[in-house]
Amino acid sequence: MNMLLRIPPPVYALVLLSGCYGLNGLLSMPPNLYFPALGIILAALGMILALWAWMHFIRVRTTPLPTGEPSTLIRGGPYRFTRNPMYAGVLLVLASTAFFLGSPIYLLAPAGFFLIVDRLFIPFEETRLERLFGADYADLKQQARRWL
Repeated sequence: MNMLLRIPPPVYALVLLSGCYGLNGLLSMPPNLYFPALGIILAALGMILALWAWMHFIRVRTTPLPTGEPSTLIRGGPYRFTRNPMYAGVLLVLASTAFFLGSPIYLLAPAGFFLIVDRLFIPFEETRLERLFGADYADLKQQARRWL
């Protein structure tokens, strides 16, 4: 297993957000994206989406950890629309900071997070799910997009 997979995705999100905070301080950009209501809406939608997905893991008693060994393939709730609702939720929360704080620098956090999960975590998870669930996972891939 790739060593980078040992770091949980939320840690990457926090590191990216912290980096944006530091970069924003260095560049002293004026708040030209300041739409706090949009930021609050995006944050709420992201948290709802991620928690909705998390609840499905709890209900079927399988691991939500990307490197954990899943025991059940989840097909309900947000998984009817996207195969990665928790990652999509985190992306929305990260994007919300740009609008809440008004700085476009903060858009680097969701862009970086997207690249990390799309290139590192999701391929690892998809390979594992294909191995464990075969045709059932192939059907899910046909029914639900990787992203929204």
